[in-house]
Amino acid sequence: MMPDDTDELILSALSRNAKQDPLEIWDFLKGHGHDVPIEEIESRITKLEDEGVITGYTISVDTRKLRRRVIRVVLATFKTSQHLPKRLEGLKKYVADAPFVLFSGRTRGGYDWICVQAFPSEEMADEESDIYRNLFGDIIQSYQVYDFMPVKDPSFHSLAYTSKEYKKFLDEWIPPFLPR
Repeated sequence: MMPDDTDELILSALSRNAKQDPLEIWDFLKGHGHDVPIEEIESRITKLEDEGVITGYTISVDTRKLRRRVIRVVLATFKTSQHLPKRLEGLKKYVADAPFVLFSGRTRGGYDWICVQAFPSEEMADEESDIYRNLFGDIIQSYQVYDFMPVKDPSFHSLAYTSKEYKKFLDEWIPPFLPR
């Protein structure tokens, strides 16, 4: 199943607030030029869940109201090795299982791997960094770590916004004297 424009708007609305009721989603859709009955909205959400497009619901936390976390960005390049593919499988399992990893993955460009992590303290972040380098040092050519001070909390909405929302944002921020 490939979501259509209405489905994408529903996903966008739910990514902002997964607890909102269908009437709020209906209002959001109406504001984007889609007049869809509430029953159809509910049916579409069920279908998105059944098709595995929606895999679950989560909460959004205001991190300013929590104890500060150390956000660490790890940039690594790998050594060329015949064992690299097998060792990468171990690295993928490590980051998939780690409760402190926000996201991680293979890249193309100057670095081979980027990992973003969150820790309750610098001591824990440093300890994990040592463990990481010990576990995967045989495949690491270079390893750089940066502490990151976000000015915006992570948002799943950034993965589900629509082209209309993008254009609306640009229209609000680009002055009229810039050509489009």
